[in-house]
Formats: sequence, C-alpha cells, structure tokens
Amino acid sequence: MKQASIQFREIKREDYPALEKIISDTWEYERYCSPQVAKQMATFYLASCLANQTFTCVAENNGIAVGVIMGKVEKNFQTPMRYATQGLLATGNLKRTKEGRHMAKLFEGFDRLNHRLLDQSRLKFEGELAFFIVGSDQRGNGIGGELYKRFLQYTQAVGIEDYYLFTDSGCNVGFYEHQGLERMGEETHNLKPYVDEVMSFYLYGQHTSANVKKLA
Repeated sequence: MKQASIQFREIKREDYPALEKIISDTWEYERYCSPQVAKQMATFYLASCLANQTFTCVAENNGIAVGVIMGKVEKNFQTPMRYATQGLLATGNLKRTKEGRHMAKLFEGFDRLNHRLLDQSRLKFEGELAFFIVGSDQRGNGIGGELYKRFLQYTQAVGIEDYYLFTDSGCNVGFYEHQGLERMGEETHNLKPYVDEVMSFYLYGQHTSANVKKLA
C-alpha cells in the first residue's frame, strides 16, 4: 500500500473489515480452518477486543485502517452495551458450525491461559493494553510506535502508571521489551487437538512498586 499521511483517530464500524483481515492474516487463520470460519474467527476476535476497552486509536492510510491499539482502565470497567451485543452475535455466528465450535474452544483455552498467567503474577494492575496490531505491509514505518505513543498519552491522561498485556510468539514481543516492559509470565503449549502447532504465551507489564498491588 502506498504510504500517505497517516491519520490517527478513534475506531469506526467501517474499519472492522480491514482490521479483521489484518487479524486473520497475522495469525494465519486459514491455515487451520475454512475461509468462512477464518473470517468468523477474526470477527469474533475483534468483537472480543472491542468489548474489553475504554480507549481505541486507529491508524488510517489512504482511507483504510492499517493498525489499531486499544487500552482499558481496570477500575469499575463495564463492557459498553453495543460491544456486548456485537460480541454475542459474533460468538453465535462462530458456533453455528461444528468447525466453528471447534475453533471457539481454542479461543476459550487462550482466555483461560491468559487469566492463569495474570493470576500467577499475583499482581493487580491499573490498566491493560488490550489489543495492538499493525498490518504486515505497514510495519517498519513507525506506525506501531505512533499508536503506542497515543496509548501512553491516554494512560497519562487517566492517571494510569501500571498496565499489562498478553501476547504470544506469533507477535513481535521484542517491541515490548524495547519499550521497557518486563516479561512477567510465560507458558508454552502444543495446541493439539485444535491446531498442530506449538506456541508460547506471555504476560508483559509496566509497573512501579508503589502502584502495582501485590495480591495476598
């Protein structure tokens, strides 16, 4: 895609198809299931991210969304009704077929694994970097750094100093380490019987001892 002036703004419904394609391409969903179910998986994943955020920033190039970052303030968080409804619809669509239900169980396993990593850290954070992705053809252009900067501006505006994120070996974890985040948890699993592949899953965090609460 030709590089133009990149615009940064809140997410819009019109961005969903482009972002869903980036999600599907990044994790190569079509390696594991039919194109139809791969599309439903990407829709489900984006909907689940939208249901878990209080902040979004999209990078737009030539009128097309090429990246997005989402953040969440943990205190008193409630999923906005419109995103809760979208999530329910996306879940229902994914689970309509046997193949879709099979892949939905994989997502459910990821969710349990992430929660286990956070529980094992025994830390309670003020915020979360809930989702962060940039299209492969746009990486190396500074877009990821600009999106991350806007996330940090948001955390500063709402008074959050400590946050965490979940990521995996399919992502550029080196970016987070370059930003000074600490790896606080790690698990490696074979994804059988859902997918014949080994992946590592990580918990990263930015924290200060004065603000992160140690759970009893």
